[in-house]
Amino acid sequence: MLCKTKSHKSGALSQGPQLILTLCLIVGSLSFISPSYAQDELPQEYQIKAVYLFNFALFLSWPDSAFQRTGQSFQICVLGQDPFGIDLDLVIENERVEGRNVIVQRLSSIQQSAACQMLFVSQSEQPRLATIFAYLKQRPILSISDMPAFVKQGGMIQFFNTSYNEVRFMVAPEAINETDLVASANLLEIAQIYRR
Repeated sequence: MLCKTKSHKSGALSQGPQLILTLCLIVGSLSFISPSYAQDELPQEYQIKAVYLFNFALFLSWPDSAFQRTGQSFQICVLGQDPFGIDLDLVIENERVEGRNVIVQRLSSIQQSAACQMLFVSQSEQPRLATIFAYLKQRPILSISDMPAFVKQGGMIQFFNTSYNEVRFMVAPEAINETDLVASANLLEIAQIYRR
């Protein structure tokens, strides 16, 4: 799978993950809908977002309190209607983050997210966003979505598409810092930053 990498996460981030995410940014800059190429020759929007999701895990650190027990898997969760299908499962197959196996969980309610380290909030959850943010407040769970104004309302990372159909992302550092997560400077360097 495009941009997939093995995790070598230790205290400091190596040059490898930075290059991987930069490569993903270049791949993401490709127009995922292009009349000049066959549809199956370019990665689709949620394939690109799935790769980004996994790579975000390599650029953040979680406190010990984010894990309920020793040996717990690193959980990337999807809340609401799943736009990724099998793509996210393929990206994380046989991967490790912070020495832990990575698994994908599909959730139907925010109350099921207590064991998650990352939570992608589907657009289907827009009507429940205030309840979701109230639940996540002060919990070390990285919140991600492609809803418009997600970071403005309290989210941490928001995907957006440029006028050229390029996949990009915005990061809200203050929201991340409030939950004891630590974002790498390398991630912030290539993100669009949202300041309150």
